[in-house]
Amino acid sequence: MSLDAYLGGDNTPEPLANVPTECYEILRHPRRLRILEVLGSRGSRLPVSELTTELIERSTTDASNGHVRHSVRVSLVHNHLPRLETYDVVDWNDDGISLVDEPPVDPADISLLLELCDAENAERMLETLVDPVRMRLLSLLEDGDRPLSLEQLAARLSALDTGQFTDQSNAKVALHHSHLPAMADVGVISYDHESRLVTRYDHVASLI
Repeated sequence: MSLDAYLGGDNTPEPLANVPTECYEILRHPRRLRILEVLGSRGSRLPVSELTTELIERSTTDASNGHVRHSVRVSLVHNHLPRLETYDVVDWNDDGISLVDEPPVDPADISLLLELCDAENAERMLETLVDPVRMRLLSLLEDGDRPLSLEQLAARLSALDTGQFTDQSNAKVALHHSHLPAMADVGVISYDHESRLVTRYDHVASLI
């Protein structure tokens, strides 16, 4: 069973279950998420100038600021659109940009990530949390109203026959040294290194 397929031991699909793992990289920036949101809602090909306007209007930035418009346009042309095109998510030509007919990432599948886009540290949170293991950990921590121990989390992950998490000891090492500290650093969980208890903060309950 793939680690990306299900949450814990039940058969509940995880939030990004329909998104190929290889596409997670493009979901780790708020502007790319907003691009997908705009293209999905408009349902038509947009010129770069119109897409730029839409993105600015969906932010708190002054749309009349010429410097801001230039900065957003440059980021689209030289960064975000080429990445989305590389992953066959958008079709980009002289007439503008649109989603491909059957994109590997559907805007409907990223609604929970869009909730993070307005956070003060949105880019850092997305970079940290858009990961199969970390999304799963948030879901596991939501299942109960009590903290879970490192051992409990490792056992649940190792129950899924996949990669480094097949072995519970390896799972504990990866969680303790990598995943849990990173998630605690962006403020979505609390991890006590002495007791090795993990608690999910209430303010992230809506993400999963």
